[in-house]
Amino acid sequence: MIDWEVYRTRSLMGGLGYTEKKIKTIFKNFEVIEFRRMQKIEQPNSLFGESFLWTVLFRKP
Repeated sequence: MIDWEVYRTRSLMGGLGYTEKKIKTIFKNFEVIEFRRMQKIEQPNSLFGESFLWTVLFRKP
């Protein structure tokens, strides 16, 4: 699904995902400090984590 389809259909159709390349392109003006997969956190818990999702820490230069 491309971004325009999300606006046109007014739905994420179950989710929206980005590749590592697209995330880095979107945030091209930021320095990547850490780019990794999340750690899965069993629920119920006050924290959230799924190993198929990315987590990224950026710094604005």
